[in-house]
Amino acid sequence: MNNKDILDFINANFTMRSNVNCYNKLNCFVDAMRNNQYYPITDEEIHRGVEYKKAELKSQLKQVGLFFPNEDLHPAEELIEILCDQSLQRFLGFKHSYESLNNNVIFKNKSK
Repeated sequence: MNNKDILDFINANFTMRSNVNCYNKLNCFVDAMRNNQYYPITDEEIHRGVEYKKAELKSQLKQVGLFFPNEDLHPAEELIEILCDQSLQRFLGFKHSYESLNNNVIFKNKSK
């Protein structure tokens, strides 16, 4: 591990700690989404929840890299980026579609 790897690891842990609550909300949102239901969450919370997962995966990748020092982990990092970007778009797409189709139902529930 070089200095850049250590700084990346520290940064990933900081990102994870600051976004853990959003990740928990994102999990609730995804559970509701799977059942075609709605869980209230902001776009920012979705972004931060995905950032948490991305940081977690990259941190795990760095740990695996310790055991395979000659392997280039760049393709795996790119795969993590693609997976997280696709997940983010899917979550935001579902949220915005559900909200626009059920606009009056959501606002009634928020006023309770």
